[in-house]
Amino acid sequence: MEQIKTQHRSLSDIATDSIRNAIIRGDFKMGEPVTEAALSEALKISKTPVREALSKLESEGLVFSEKNKGYRIFSLTKDEYVELSELRFSLEAQALRYGFVRNYSLLIKELKDLVEKMEGYLEASDREIYQTFDNDFHHVFFKACGNNAISKLYDKHQSVIVATRLRNLRKEKITKHVSFDQHKVILELLEDNDLDAAIKILEGHIVNYARESFVEPANL
Repeated sequence: MEQIKTQHRSLSDIATDSIRNAIIRGDFKMGEPVTEAALSEALKISKTPVREALSKLESEGLVFSEKNKGYRIFSLTKDEYVELSELRFSLEAQALRYGFVRNYSLLIKELKDLVEKMEGYLEASDREIYQTFDNDFHHVFFKACGNNAISKLYDKHQSVIVATRLRNLRKEKITKHVSFDQHKVILELLEDNDLDAAIKILEGHIVNYARESFVEPANL
C-alpha cells in the first residue's frame, strides 16, 4: 500500500482512497483482518484519519467491523456475488433506458469511443487497463441517464463489484474477446434502436459473468 504523499485534501479522504485502492487491487485477501495500527504504520499517518477512512469504507461494503477485534476485508460467497450482480444489472438496465431516451447522442458517442479503446487492448497482457475501459463503458449509462439517485446507488456498490472482478481476472473463464464482443453487440443494437435486445445482452454479460467467473475466497 502506497504511503500518503500529498495533503491537498484531508488526510481522512486520502487515507480512504489509498486503502480503497489497495483493497480493489487485491493487496488484501477477502476476509483478511486489518487494524488501525497496521494501516496507520503503512501510511505513516496517525490512527484518527485511518479510523475515519475505515468507517467510510465500511459504508461502501469494503470492510466490516468486529466487536473488540478491529476490521476485516469484505468477503462474498458466490450466491452473494450473483445477487449483487443482479442488483447491478437492474440499475444499469434502468440507467441505459433513461440514457437512451434522454441523451442518445452522448450515449452512442462515448460508447463508440470506449469500444475503440477496448479493442486496442485485446491483445495486451495487462488486463487491468482493458478492465478500466470496461468499467468506463458501463459508467456511460449513468452519465447519460440524468438521474443522480440511480447513479449514487450504483456507486455505493461499485467498489465491491470492481474489487471482486479484479480478484477473478487470472482465473475467470470469460476471455477479453468474449467480453469485448458483448460490448460491441450492445453498442450495435443501440445504434439499431433495439434497446430491449441490448438490455437482454447486458443481463447475460453481467449476471452470467458473475455465475461463471466467481472464485471462492481462500480460507484464512
